[in-house]
Amino acid sequence: MNRTDDFHCFRSDPLIRWQAIAAALETNQAAWDWALANVERWLSQGRLHPAPLLEWRQWLLDGSQDPAKRAALLEVLRRPPEDALEDQLRSCSPFVGGPFPKPALSA
Repeated sequence: MNRTDDFHCFRSDPLIRWQAIAAALETNQAAWDWALANVERWLSQGRLHPAPLLEWRQWLLDGSQDPAKRAALLEVLRRPPEDALEDQLRSCSPFVGGPFPKPALSA
C-alpha cells in the first residue's frame, strides 16, 4: 500500500534549505543576530565539542562586519558542501527557529 501522507517517505532537500537560509541572511539583519544568539546560548550551556560553534561564531561575526566576508559566507551556503569540514559545519547549524525557513518536505 502506498501512502502519500506518510512523512517517512519524504525528506527536505538540504541544498534548497541552505539556499533559503542564505536568502534570509541576505535580506534580514535580525537573522544574523538570531544565529549568533543561538551559538552563544549553546556555548554557554557547554558542549563536548564546541569547535563547530566557535567556527560559526567567527563566520557570523566576520560576515556582520565585512561585506566581502558576508558575500563569501552566503556563497558557501548557496552551494553544496565542497569538503568534509563544510559538511560537518552544516550538521551543527545555528540557523534554526526565528527568521529561518523550516524544512520543506519533498518526495
